[in-house]
Amino acid sequence: MEAHSVPLLYQKIPPSRYLFSKPETTWTEANTPNCDDNRTMSSSEAEDDEDDHIIKEDPSSSDNDIDEEEIDPLSDDQSIFPEWSWDHVRTWVAIRRTDKYSDEQIRALAAQDIVMLEKTNGVHAYGSVEEGTLHVARRIKEVNPKVKILFYHNSMVHYTGNNFKYLAYENFDKDWAMVDPKTRKTKKWMGKYLSYDHTNLEFREWWIQRALDMVAHDEIDGIFIDAIVKAELTNLPVKNHGRAYRATANELRERLPEGKLLIGNALRVGHAKDCNFKHLKYLDGSYLENWCKPESLRKTLSLMSRALKQGRMVMLKGEPTHLDEEKLKSMNSLDDRYKYVGKPQFIGFALGYFLLIIEKNAYFSYRTGVDAKPRAKSVFDNTRFDAITRKLGEPLGDYVDEGKGIFSREFEYLKVKVDIRAMEGVLTVKDDSGEEL
Repeated sequence: MEAHSVPLLYQKIPPSRYLFSKPETTWTEANTPNCDDNRTMSSSEAEDDEDDHIIKEDPSSSDNDIDEEEIDPLSDDQSIFPEWSWDHVRTWVAIRRTDKYSDEQIRALAAQDIVMLEKTNGVHAYGSVEEGTLHVARRIKEVNPKVKILFYHNSMVHYTGNNFKYLAYENFDKDWAMVDPKTRKTKKWMGKYLSYDHTNLEFREWWIQRALDMVAHDEIDGIFIDAIVKAELTNLPVKNHGRAYRATANELRERLPEGKLLIGNALRVGHAKDCNFKHLKYLDGSYLENWCKPESLRKTLSLMSRALKQGRMVMLKGEPTHLDEEKLKSMNSLDDRYKYVGKPQFIGFALGYFLLIIEKNAYFSYRTGVDAKPRAKSVFDNTRFDAITRKLGEPLGDYVDEGKGIFSREFEYLKVKVDIRAMEGVLTVKDDSGEEL
């Protein structure tokens, strides 16, 4: 297998001068959904929701739009993806813990198909996030070598503080931070974290090398890029920043070692006229969050379906719906919490919605949080839910739009019906003969 390669959008010249070139290969326009009529949605990055409500696309995005008769730059190569089957719903998890994971937690993580090791992992136990990440990755791989493990890499936010000690920060120059050229004020996220500036070539090299240093380890199977939406915001003080970020990402793709994955928090209805589909030119797949909004549900189905048919991975974050949050918080037993959020009325919609579009390389995560510290009592282990682990079987067809917000789909061992207006889902189990149980 040859390493993935994507043409760069920039030449390496001083940041004050840009030389844009049109990509040599692109996709067919039919593969790109149009989100122009859904531009009023408010959304946020995980934990980083400042400014994400500004969703007008970067004007420079038009230079990277999908043209007619384009060729997939990643050549539809899925050989490095996790093993996949229709036996049951395939799962992924995002997780962090500043100290050491218990053996039980390691076994739970090893039972997933993909584990994204969030920021802060092991920082208090091993002195840095990099060392902590590598330690837990090795422990997971010892239990199940087939799990794909991703290292978290934020595209825009320079997290600092006691929980964010990275070895790579020793070589970070604060002068690389984004500055408003008019006011000379430094751009900060949440009023305290420096913003990255992808028009700065020295920063770009640092950011790329930081990712390459981690994937040089056998136990790290790829990089997860977060906050891509932030890189494209139009209220940033640096012009054409979205295009600068894409140049950085394309270069990382080009330099990524053979056999390593690149996943991003990219696809989102309401952001840019293509819902950020352009980012799948360099990504192997996309994580989706903030999709559970009435105005987004129908279009998100189409968006995920198109990505999967284009040969990309989809990693959907699911959370309980119609949940009594106060009742959940009052439960001191983690076992009780799993039993509670696993009830059909809570898990049915998110899982049913995912099953409407599931194809090869689609992965589901059902959770209440990502902090694995015992006191947080976060629900994250997908394997503890019968609705996820039960037999699924191959689909008997695509999903059907029955009208009035009702969608359905049938599998060998399961029938799915979802009401996107009421945000409810019913999963009906079938026996080996196809009869409903």
